Amino acid sequence: MPDLTMRDGTRLHVRDEGAGPTLLLLPGWGVSTWWFRKQFETLTASFRVVSYDPRGQGESDKTTRGQRTARLAADLAEVVAWTGDEPVHLVAWSGGGSTALQYVELFGTDRLRTLTLVGASPKLLKSEGWDLGFADLEGLLGWVGLVGSDFGAAAESLLPAFFAAPLSPEDREATLAEMRHCDQAAMALASWDFIIQDYRDVLELIKVPTLVITGADDVAVPAGNAPYLHEHIAGSRLEIIEKAAHCPFLEQPEQFDAALRKFLDA
Repeated sequence: MPDLTMRDGTRLHVRDEGAGPTLLLLPGWGVSTWWFRKQFETLTASFRVVSYDPRGQGESDKTTRGQRTARLAADLAEVVAWTGDEPVHLVAWSGGGSTALQYVELFGTDRLRTLTLVGASPKLLKSEGWDLGFADLEGLLGWVGLVGSDFGAAAESLLPAFFAAPLSPEDREATLAEMRHCDQAAMALASWDFIIQDYRDVLELIKVPTLVITGADDVAVPAGNAPYLHEHIAGSRLEIIEKAAHCPFLEQPEQFDAALRKFLDA
């Protein structure tokens, strides 16, 4: 699997398998390409499936440098350029959705063929009139403090919100072990920058076919974000996957893949 070096010298670990139109899977905060393992099994027969570990996460460089959405969007732009001249199908999950929206604001949609937002929110900070966020300001301060002092404890506290049904002890430990590959200080910085952003005014800039997917039971990024995104992204489609929370591609992979294929084939 190739590694890419960004313009600022940071190395990103990339997974690139299959052949066909490029389907770029973008992980969110605190995770890696490992979370898309089922899609690498099922979608590579029809697509060139590309994913990468964001800086500070997975097998990419452990660094606090560039832990802000603008730099993460620039990393995405460099990966998109690396894939070749053809536009890509971008599937962005969770915090990856924030990166994708920042990308749209900075770089537009010319290099995107389609956009799929999974478990994403345009505004992760709760405020007056906006209850669909991850945390309010007091909660954000507490969360960033926990991440920066004990990332393992933060991951353990967050994990139950990712899945509609409890993981087996074996799957739970494997998942937490994967998350612990992240750089603690980097994740604290990234948490702050992700959550304070407000991309509601970016939604009107999305000029490509867009699919919005949520698990019906998502509370990590409340499922109510999906209807909001659908309403404010012109011509978008909405898919709500039952018996799934924040990780519908893992919890209900057949339904997720079918919804994604139907959208991409249209």
